[in-house]
Amino acid sequence: MKRKSSKLMALALTLAAVCAMVTISASAAMTYTPIGGSTTITKNLVVDSDANIPDVTFTYTITRGTAVAATSTTMEILSSAKTGTIGNAVYTNADTASAIAGLPTDADPAHPTEGKKYAQKSIAVTFDTDTFTKPGVYRFVIHEADGGKPGVTYDTDPRYLGVFVVADSDTNALSVDSYLLRGSETTIGTDGNYTSDPGVKSPGFTNSIAQFDFEFSKAITGNQGDKNQRFTFTLSISNAIPGTYPVTANDVTGNPTAITVANDGTYSGTYDLTDGSTLKVLGINSTAVCTVSEDNQDYTATHTVNSGSSVSGNNSGAIQLTDANHSVAFTNTRNGVIPTGVLLTVAPFTIGLFLFGAAGVYFVARKRQFDED
Repeated sequence: MKRKSSKLMALALTLAAVCAMVTISASAAMTYTPIGGSTTITKNLVVDSDANIPDVTFTYTITRGTAVAATSTTMEILSSAKTGTIGNAVYTNADTASAIAGLPTDADPAHPTEGKKYAQKSIAVTFDTDTFTKPGVYRFVIHEADGGKPGVTYDTDPRYLGVFVVADSDTNALSVDSYLLRGSETTIGTDGNYTSDPGVKSPGFTNSIAQFDFEFSKAITGNQGDKNQRFTFTLSISNAIPGTYPVTANDVTGNPTAITVANDGTYSGTYDLTDGSTLKVLGINSTAVCTVSEDNQDYTATHTVNSGSSVSGNNSGAIQLTDANHSVAFTNTRNGVIPTGVLLTVAPFTIGLFLFGAAGVYFVARKRQFDED
């Protein structure tokens, strides 16, 4: 009986040892060294083809997506141990030189959309080394913040970043197989494909700026108007995006090629214009406010806004660039009235002098003849 019990005990111990080994082996197979990773997201900023890229920064947030349980037909969506970090997209005037003609959506870049260009950046996304703890699919949600820059269209729709983590079949070492950015949040089938629009990927974030030109010109008229005379104009701009804006000018002293808007969105500068002079600032953001005035000196000043009716005065008033280009045409007029009767007053005196002179010549000639006789 003892022997039988001993055999049973040994068998139980053996089975326990085997189970322990299996448990240890299984436990070891389920232990992974956490990893991180990094990727980039494309960012495009669209502007007018004749405008500069302004100084503007776009910021982003990244959060962990919601975990989703697996089903018989879909994979589990995991929640990561940590949230990643995401960088900013910083644009400056220097990016104008590398801007690409057309639109990011052009099917044929060799024939780009006219009137537009865009600057492209890469937004860095980084995950710490202990973010992913086992193989599977992790989801993150990325938002672009509305920075409130005037005239900028922000791309605030969320993007969903899927991170596909796999384990090596021999070493169980984890690695990121792929990153996939999409504009919608859908389940993933057991075959690894998205169940809704499986081939649709997000191209990233694209922003645009509504931009318009502001022009002012000078004309001198009147019979006393000096078409070579120069008049000082003051241009003031507010609520503009900081940066340098190109200028086209005709016969403006100093021939400016650009203006620079300060960090507070304002600019003020003076220019000397004469008859036929024009100055145009290109690509100012919509909602910017422009005001131009002149020193009209001793001329009568009038102006028209956008080829409208003539208005008295030498100040355009505040003009907001809401949805179109704007122009102000200044006209300075000086007329002089020639005094009437001048010729009538002078003529008799002139005739009298002529008759007096003729009489003198006659009497001198008569005297000379008398003396000869």
